[in-house]
Amino acid sequence: MIYLDTSATTAMYPEIIDIIKKYAVDNYYNPSALYTNALNVAKDIKNAKQKILDILHGTGNIVFTASGTESDNMAIFGSKKFKDCKILISNVEHSAIYQCAKKLEAQGIQVEYVACDRFGIVDEDDFKAKLSSNVALVSIMHACNETGGVNDIEKLVKLTNQLAPRAIFHSDGVQAVCKMPINLNKLGVDLYTFSAHKFHGMKGVGGLYIKKGVNINPIIFGGGQENGLRSATENVSGIISTAYALEKTYKNLDIEKNKKIMNYLETSLRKIVPNCIINTDFQRSLSNILSFSVPNTRGEVLLHLLEDKGIIIGTGSACSAQKAHTRIPIALGLSKEYFDGMLRISIDNSTTFEEIELFVKEFDNCYKFLSNIMK
Repeated sequence: MIYLDTSATTAMYPEIIDIIKKYAVDNYYNPSALYTNALNVAKDIKNAKQKILDILHGTGNIVFTASGTESDNMAIFGSKKFKDCKILISNVEHSAIYQCAKKLEAQGIQVEYVACDRFGIVDEDDFKAKLSSNVALVSIMHACNETGGVNDIEKLVKLTNQLAPRAIFHSDGVQAVCKMPINLNKLGVDLYTFSAHKFHGMKGVGGLYIKKGVNINPIIFGGGQENGLRSATENVSGIISTAYALEKTYKNLDIEKNKKIMNYLETSLRKIVPNCIINTDFQRSLSNILSFSVPNTRGEVLLHLLEDKGIIIGTGSACSAQKAHTRIPIALGLSKEYFDGMLRISIDNSTTFEEIELFVKEFDNCYKFLSNIMK
């Protein structure tokens, strides 16, 4: 099988099974207990968190959750609001942010949606125009999961600090981590989300970085784990293995190889479907995602035709099987004939040129077959 949907998930590193055994079978102790074996496990968690902070160049704390979605929820609902405040998000945010914002909107909090360009990158003029002293929270994704477009978070944070000094700035970094260098201190964000299964860690493990000096409220209550911010017995195997996966994936990251693959893909796709629209601007995007739209075509049909050939690609965010599929195409300015034809190819460190060449060959065959049926 050729797997080209790494933005949806990645294969867990096999050696993580050994980490699971170590902390779930051998050193299975509850890190909240007071005997020595448990205290040693708690120390291992602390060391893993510090490793993550060192790799991502952050000064603060990591709160571990069960997913990137939970981390986003913690950021949106846990950040402090004040009377007559409003929040800002982009109009292409992942559903984990968008649905939280809609919930706050239903509760009477004003939400403003910042426009993006056709590559899913925030319109900085519109962002600046919507900033004001009553903004309590800004949440702008670091990299768009649909198109790979990268926002200039450092610049947006500076604008926020100038024009909305009371605002907390959160960025969903789920797609960005391990796909590009991250320096949280340089970005200046208050809160930052990541998810382990996007970089060969375990599913069911997410994290929220909280900058030193920033305070948020818990949304899960109980025994007071994670400094009172996320009560629940810690997923020790998940935490330790996340630090391992993060370090290994960054060591193997080859951005230049990815760029060459994407350039070849773009050229090939334009030849096969001359009227396709490329939704990724490679000068301002991650090196591992290519989004394109085919007119008057159901992307899921092409997806299944390719699947029959042993090739897996995506149609966009895989986190909601029943999502309203028109929100993102509309935000990107696509016309209706392209709505159903959005496809996403995403690669990782293990993807080879030979696999991409085979994909191009089979995509050409599948598209011609489908075009002949539709005539």
